[in-house]
Amino acid sequence: MQHQKSEKKKVVVTLCRVFPVTHSLAGKPTEFEGKLKEHKKIHTIRYNKNGVWDKRYKDIASGKKYLSVREWTGRPYNSEQREFAQYDKIGLQHITMTYGVDDAVPQIWIDGKQIPIEIVAKNDGLTVEQFVEWFFGESKSNVFEGVVLHFTSFRY
Repeated sequence: MQHQKSEKKKVVVTLCRVFPVTHSLAGKPTEFEGKLKEHKKIHTIRYNKNGVWDKRYKDIASGKKYLSVREWTGRPYNSEQREFAQYDKIGLQHITMTYGVDDAVPQIWIDGKQIPIEIVAKNDGLTVEQFVEWFFGESKSNVFEGVVLHFTSFRY
């Protein structure tokens, strides 16, 4: 017995509509939706706990799933989500950011290649200052390991 080809499943990624409460710009609009549509935000950076995004990426790349880009309409996790973009093709690269006490700004490696923070922050739709605070807050003893999810064909 043949199964009918079912509708593609979605992988959801939510972008913040406003800066998080822990950020000095808390509550102010990030304008990520507009930046995404204007190609001023061409990726998002996520933790990749237990390789969760590697698996999701494989499902999207194989055509089983698509990426649904959404934002919270109100308070994160306490409001409806609104989808504003869908992608059948995305890119994935691994990112490591280190911020040591002697560093003026975090050092960033994407797929093992060192990339200036100015470029990564801009492509993420943020200024360097906003980016550093978003990922590191006040702490200068952090390491961030995750993935860059690309919405365009651009790769580092």
